[in-house]
Amino acid sequence: MKNNLIKYFLLLTIVLWFSACSVTKNMQKEFAKSSLNENYYKGLVVFDPQINKEIININGNKYFTPASNTKLFTFYTAYKTLKDSVLGLEYGIIKDSLIIKGTADPTFLYGFEESKTLNFLKSSSEQIYFIDENINDPVYGPGWSWEDYAYYYMPEKSIFPIYGNIVHISNKNTEVEINPSFFKNHIAYTKKGLRRELNSNTFYVNDAKSVNNRIVPFKTSNQLTADLLSEKLGKKVTLIPPSKLELNQFYSIAIDTVYKQLLQDSDNFIAEQLMLQVSYQADSTYGVKNAIQFSLENYLQDIPQTPKWVDGSGLSRYNLFTPESIIFLLKKMYQDIPKDKLFSYLPTGGISG
Repeated sequence: MKNNLIKYFLLLTIVLWFSACSVTKNMQKEFAKSSLNENYYKGLVVFDPQINKEIININGNKYFTPASNTKLFTFYTAYKTLKDSVLGLEYGIIKDSLIIKGTADPTFLYGFEESKTLNFLKSSSEQIYFIDENINDPVYGPGWSWEDYAYYYMPEKSIFPIYGNIVHISNKNTEVEINPSFFKNHIAYTKKGLRRELNSNTFYVNDAKSVNNRIVPFKTSNQLTADLLSEKLGKKVTLIPPSKLELNQFYSIAIDTVYKQLLQDSDNFIAEQLMLQVSYQADSTYGVKNAIQFSLENYLQDIPQTPKWVDGSGLSRYNLFTPESIIFLLKKMYQDIPKDKLFSYLPTGGISG
């Protein structure tokens, strides 16, 4: 009886193995066949982490545009570089003055209720001064479609983001409402289909009835940030020139929450700002290119095919990654990050993200 049972399981294993081989070969044939009739490449790599074995590899070393899969590389880079909390701002207190400096924190007044930065600023009895420094990048990444400047998925990058660098326009009691209310006098009416002026914060709507929870990025500047802060805090925030003051660091929020929004909402804004924060930790500058180079040299030096990686979000059409490189990254994530934590960050089909 025991010998028969062993023979049965051996036979079943052989059948399953041949079945798997057959499925793999059929998939490869289907890919090859369909590629003859299409004008684009398909790539597929299947890897089993439990047995540490590649199951299928079709065009795995070819380069493809990764789109938002780029955020996986951004996430891993941030996870390896940043602390367990987000650096909210830098500050110094001199007599009756609180001097603050932006640190590219994406969470301030962007729906992260746990952020401590607002209470820190509100509780200050000193006059607040905001240092006029900027990131080392243009506000848009290379290869972004500049014509999309007025759409929710392409806010500008900045040194001190506020409200996610976006406004919400809605219809309330047949009137147009904009949040933050600072921009209430910046609304104009037109039938031309515009959403915002390219170089100014004039926001357009057709009429009050046609507005339905529209999200539009605003044109950033440090003076605008100071003005928005002044309105929110109920006291003047004054912009001052850069200085060489030695500043303290203030941490705003546990970073786990930020990673969840990055990956589950595929948040472009958070992706870009996190890469700016990585750059600051790496070499005290705010440049996404610097963060990418730091990651490739320190975390991804063994990647099978070096990617052409130019932004944090995947908005750029210049990004090029191979399926094998993405598998390489997923393996590192699986090995380096506790499973319960990793899976809590990622979307779950039908549940989150």
